[in-house]
Order: sequence, then structure tokens, then C-alpha cells
Amino acid sequence: MMVYERLNDHVVSAFQGLLTTVKNHVLLRGMALPFMALLVWRLWRFTISPYIYPGNPKELPYWIPVIGHGFAFFQSADSLIAKASNYFGTKEPFSLTVFGNTRYIVTEPHNTTEVYKNDDTLSFEMFVQDLFRSNGYSEQGLKVTYMKLPRNKPGFPNPQGVSFGSFVQQMHMYQLYPGKNLQLLEDNFRKWFDQSLSLPELKRTCSQCAAIGTDGSIHIPLGRWCSEISIRAGEAAYFGEVLSQINPNLASDFLAFDDLGWQVLYQYPRFLSGRMSAARARVQNTFKQYLEVPQSQRTAGGAIWLINAMEDEAKALGVCAGDIAVLWFNIYWVISTNTRKVAFWLLANLLHTPSLIDVVRAETAPAFDGDELLNLSHLWTNCPQLDNIWHETLRLCSNAASVRRVDRDTVIGGKLMREGNRIMIPYRQLHFDSYVYGADSHRFRPDRFAEANKGAALTRGPSWRPFGGGKTLCTGRYAAKRATVIFVTTLLRRFDIKMIGNPPFPEADLGRPVLGISSFKDGHDFTISLSLRSKP
Repeated sequence: MMVYERLNDHVVSAFQGLLTTVKNHVLLRGMALPFMALLVWRLWRFTISPYIYPGNPKELPYWIPVIGHGFAFFQSADSLIAKASNYFGTKEPFSLTVFGNTRYIVTEPHNTTEVYKNDDTLSFEMFVQDLFRSNGYSEQGLKVTYMKLPRNKPGFPNPQGVSFGSFVQQMHMYQLYPGKNLQLLEDNFRKWFDQSLSLPELKRTCSQCAAIGTDGSIHIPLGRWCSEISIRAGEAAYFGEVLSQINPNLASDFLAFDDLGWQVLYQYPRFLSGRMSAARARVQNTFKQYLEVPQSQRTAGGAIWLINAMEDEAKALGVCAGDIAVLWFNIYWVISTNTRKVAFWLLANLLHTPSLIDVVRAETAPAFDGDELLNLSHLWTNCPQLDNIWHETLRLCSNAASVRRVDRDTVIGGKLMREGNRIMIPYRQLHFDSYVYGADSHRFRPDRFAEANKGAALTRGPSWRPFGGGKTLCTGRYAAKRATVIFVTTLLRRFDIKMIGNPPFPEADLGRPVLGISSFKDGHDFTISLSLRSKP
């Protein structure tokens, strides 16, 4: 009761002061009523209501109704969430208003586990459908893709009787989880990098963006090179050689799209996203032409089981060729956008910590015979320091968020999440938690993941989310690591690599949404020198 009395006295005193000010300023009299209304609204929403309804997530205050923090969110969601976390000073779930929509932000590790475990009242499927729709998947295609199918249907097993859109995750796991199918894929990567990482081949394929030094070394922008070589490796490993035969410039077309891919995630209208839409159309048209090639010819060219199986399942449902092209485009987007960026960040970290280059070379040496990578299992089971570098790189460069729609009122972390709103789990807030990763969480220090420092517990804990969690845990995480590690270790085995000049460490571009790994800011790429090692 005394608390309410003090609150009432505070409100009365504030209004009395305001009225006195208005009386003394003629120009303010005409604005008094709307300003008073705004003040009353703000006082109610951000002071009185949170006290009366403590079970609701607290909301970051703002001045403009409906718009809320909309502009700040789309300018840099990471900065806004960090600001809100500092403002509240706790790890309780809180809310943001973004152009009339409420987003609940969950950053406490154990609360994120609650979100991932809740499949009854929280859903993810609608966001996948929105992404498909934004990239041109037809409404009829979505209808048949997400209708429940019989348990005894022909083709890929469907014991739960779910839709093609649901059991496609099981198809990914069948291909991409450790086992013989993943070994076939990783061998595709090994063979491709074995052929591509030679000095003559690099001079041939990088002629447009590289310069040749007086000593015969190659000088090339690291970010651009990692992008092009990783994209081309992925398209060959997954889709075979036919794709690049159809469109030799596919990697460049994709890069033109991916640099603007955030416009898809923000659902920009076509008249504001002309360059992105044109680049996407070129990539999707390549996949339409790819579909016209007989499947047997594509298989002979190296296409993996997953690509063909998804095509067969889609055709059995009557999904049209254009929609199958969109389906493949989405796969191509995910595998290409993340591997190219994580390869850049891993090499950037090594180049700015050059002592680790010799560590990686020594640890991975038993996997090679001369300069040929033969023993892949050694890389996956006997390279703990390389694993630490991989984990630390992922921790620092992951910048995506898990999103769920609240289908029914749900309590998370003791706070009521109301039906129709969205929950966000920003990975970056988890990965920079000083309580988990130490006071130097913003520094690159791979040994924090070492066994002596209980590093294994970090990668199994709820604060480790570079690949999401729950049923939406990324099925391509093993393939992404293996593709990147094969590239980096083969590169370091065959070449001496160093920076040209003394460039600062590149800054991550945190202002644009991504599907997983952040890019670097414009102008923050830097040039490296590659020369053959005298003693591989």
C-alpha cells in the first residue's frame, strides 16, 4: 500500500511540475494535451504496468508508439539487444516493440533450453515457409510440401506420417551425419581442394582478383578468395560438376545475391531490392537448367544422394520444376553463405595469431602424405588444438538468432509469452557471456576450449549455440566443419601464407541479419600472399 502511495506522490509531483512549465510557455500550450497524453501513456506502459503485472517480460522503453524500436532493430538488432540487456541488468526475458510487433528476447542459457524443448506451444515451421515464399516457392508448392503424408508412402521412410517439409530434415541427417554418406561428401571436398589448391590452378582461377608478386607469389584479397573457392567447392561436392558447366559464373552470381541476402530476411519489396532479385533469378535459373539435365548424368557428374532424393520426393508430390529450383537454391544458400565466411574468420584469426599456424601444421601433419591429404579421420579425432580454434572461431563470428512463434500463451523463465508474438534467442549474447567464457570473452583465445579448462563442457552447455538447438539444430554442422578444415589444412600444408602489410583485424558486420555466420564490414577485407612451401 505504501508503495502505491509513493508512486502516486511521484506521478502527482511530475504532473504539477509539467503544468507549471506549460503555463509559463505560450508555445507549449498548444502541444500540452498530446504531450500530456504521451507522458501518461509512457508512464503507464513502462512504470505502472510492469509493477502491476510482474509476470510479463519487461519492455525496453521508447517514445513513439507502434514504431517502438523498429528503426534501431533493423539498423542493428545486436546493438539494440545489447543496449536492452545493459539497461535491465538481468538475464530475465525482456521484450522489444518493433513496428507494432512484440519480440521476446531470451538470453539466459537455461531459458533457451526451455524454448528449444517446447514443441507444443512454440513453432518454427512458419519461418521456413516464409523464407521459401520470399524466394519464389509457390503457394501450391507449399501446400503439398507441408501436407501430412502416409506412413507407408514409397521412397524415403516416413514412420511418423509427417509432411515432406518435415521429414526432409531426416533426409539431411541421413546424408550429413557421421557415417558412410558423410564420408562420400567429405571425399568430394578433399578431391576438389586437392585439384584446386595448386599454384598454377590458383593463378588461372584467381586472375581477375589476384596479382603476382615479383617472387612468383599470389597476392589476393582473403575474403573474396575464401568466398569464391568455398562456394565453388560446395557446389561441386553437393551438386557435381554439371552445375558449373551450366553456369561457370555461378559463384559470382551467388555472391552478388548473398551480399544483399539480408533483404530477403527483412522481406524487402521487389522495387527496393532490384539487384538482389536479379542475382537470385540468375542463380535459380541455373538450377532450373540443372533440373533439365537427366538425373543419371548429374549423378555421374558427382551429385550426392540428398540432392537426387529431394528431387524424387518433390516430384512424387507434384512439385513443379520452378519450386524444385527454389528448394535447391535454399540448400545452396545455406551451405555457401556460412562456409565461405567461417573459412575467412578462421584464417583471419590464424594470420593475426601466426604462432598457431605452426601448431595446426604440426598437429595435422600425420593426415598428409607429402602434400596430399589422405587420412581424414586423423583430422576429426586427433587434432584437439585445431578443434579449439574451430570452436573459438565459431563462438566469435556466429551472429544469427533462433526464432519461434508463440502459438499459445507460454511461460519461459518465469515470464508470460503471449500467443501470436515471437521469441528470439540471439546467439551472440550467449557466446559473449563473461560468466561462461570469462572476462576476456571478446578476445580470440582458443585454449578456453581446451580439455584442461573443461572446454568440452562449454560445447555441451546451453551457452554454446552456433548451430541453434532443439529440433532445429543445424544438420549441416558436421559437413560445414569438414569442408572448412579440409580447405584450411590443405592450404597451410602446401603454402606459406602471410598478410600484406599490417592490416587491423577486420570488424564483423553486425548490422545485417544472416543465416549463421557474420560477414566483415565493407572495406575490411585484407590482402594475403600465397607462395609454395619449400618443405611441405
